[in-house]
Amino acid sequence: MLLSKRHVAPRVLLIEDTEETRELSRMVLESQACDVAAVSSAEAALGLLQAGERFDLVFTDVCLGGVSGIEAAHRIKQYQPSLPVLVTSGLEPSDVLPQLRPGIHFLPKPYSMSELLDAIRACFQQQDVGQAA
Repeated sequence: MLLSKRHVAPRVLLIEDTEETRELSRMVLESQACDVAAVSSAEAALGLLQAGERFDLVFTDVCLGGVSGIEAAHRIKQYQPSLPVLVTSGLEPSDVLPQLRPGIHFLPKPYSMSELLDAIRACFQQQDVGQAA
């Protein structure tokens, strides 16, 4: 199983502008009992959050048309600091990591589905530790 007992059916907001990648990621997450809302832009994701939609994790590509995944992550953390955000990119980690704030995790591309699931688990484990402190 993907997640801890605390996250029986986590709700994941998936932001990916490439349709094939978005659908593959959605299918993998749903196969792990996640409830996935998949959108193609940061603007659409931010709109869902501003409308009051609740999520347990945001998973976003860095390179998106319009608002970047990193900018979206920063905005999300500003309004919902406890919401874990996982960003992914084919860019060099040295180009991405300096732009990330605490609570924003990085998964380099290409990644296997196992690596994706491990990264999501790590996001939830860090969140659980932070809430216990």
